[in-house]
Amino acid sequence: MNDISKYIAVKDQMKTGDLLQWRSRSIIGALIRWRTKSEVNHSSLVIRLSEYEGLERRRFTQEALEHGVVLNLLSRRLAQFSGEVWWLPLKDEWNEKRQGIGEMALSYTGIPYDYQSIADQIIGKVFSDTKELFCSELCYICYGFSGKVLSPGEMPELEIFKEAVQIL
Repeated sequence: MNDISKYIAVKDQMKTGDLLQWRSRSIIGALIRWRTKSEVNHSSLVIRLSEYEGLERRRFTQEALEHGVVLNLLSRRLAQFSGEVWWLPLKDEWNEKRQGIGEMALSYTGIPYDYQSIADQIIGKVFSDTKELFCSELCYICYGFSGKVLSPGEMPELEIFKEAVQIL
């Protein structure tokens, strides 16, 4: 189990729609970072379900993993993750879009993982498509963008985020 004290220190500031950037210690993660010339290899979204949070004020992450788009308890995911994670809060001007981002993200729960697009990314960029999704594609679409999908490391280029904060 990881020390998640950095996360605990900022979790009350995290809101639906904020971006999480992951750097795993896996071979696949290293290959993705090498190919994309990036420091990170995975992206996901923060989701707050206030009606169901209870006193513990739970945060979740919606992400596209090998079995499809899933909702995970963020603290558990961080405690078990092998690597580093950064939180990128949305800029204030995006606050009114948070509910729509969350609703869209949750609507994709169970969509299959987009293995073909990941393979195609080796050669060039792929275009967004909601039949199957990979990690940054899910985030990109939920933010309302379409067209050529960004890799996880390119997500900050959208210029919709505040400065990154390392949480693991």
